[in-house]
Amino acid sequence: MDVSNIITRTVSGAVFLCILLAGIMFHPFGYGFILLVIIAIGLHEFYGMLLPKLFSLRKILGYTIAIVLFTLFYLKGFGLVSGNYFWILVVPVAGVFVAELYAQSQSPFSNISGVLTGVMYVALPLSLTTELTLYEGNYDYRILLALFIFLWSNDVGAYCFGMMFGRKGKHKLFERISPKKSWEGFFGGIITSLLAAFVLLSVWGERYAFDRIHWFILAIIVSFSGTFGDLAESMLKRAAGVKDSGKIMPGHGGILDRFDSALFAFPCALAYIYLLNINILSSY
Repeated sequence: MDVSNIITRTVSGAVFLCILLAGIMFHPFGYGFILLVIIAIGLHEFYGMLLPKLFSLRKILGYTIAIVLFTLFYLKGFGLVSGNYFWILVVPVAGVFVAELYAQSQSPFSNISGVLTGVMYVALPLSLTTELTLYEGNYDYRILLALFIFLWSNDVGAYCFGMMFGRKGKHKLFERISPKKSWEGFFGGIITSLLAAFVLLSVWGERYAFDRIHWFILAIIVSFSGTFGDLAESMLKRAAGVKDSGKIMPGHGGILDRFDSALFAFPCALAYIYLLNINILSSY
């Protein structure tokens, strides 16, 4: 990698990180706006890889489902709508099937499943983040920020440990999909995520109704599931014959290339929180 490429990656990554953190930490409206933008761009990249020649109306319906889905979760977090409003989604979902009828395509199964899979893969996991940030109209970004920090720590640790201990290539994690990933990097990522959890506990203290063990388990869950989220997107890109999901971030690729780990990690972390009935917003 040449110096100019390193500089490009560093600058674009820093700009993106600043925008993301400002959107999440500044105000709940900023959080809602930045998440909607990420969902829209991520879905555009997904459709570009999987359904590049699909008639635009069906994609528009996919965008509509995604935006309505996030909006309903967001408003629900403020207590403005109830779960009954989610039935609205039946209309655009049915519209995808109706649009396929008029398109007279030879591959309706692929088209319909592609449109709806994009919503499930991109929009649903990011919409679920409202369950981590909003509670009865109150907004707290810190749990979501912690999950991002676990992911970023995992990426850094996986890269460093992989370079130091996995360079001989004897312990490939998933060579068929990602030849550069190693088991050394995988466990190194988990270790650095656990270190990040320890640092956050030291900085934030016991503000939440979390036993310490839950923080460390969440770090492991995020690290583990995030790795497979990364591998899953690599699988999709290989199937589509592309190197990156998009070009919006010079030196990094697309939005999906930056959020692929989060698309698996956030729902898995939320599932753990709900299954154990952990009160993450106990201070309200």
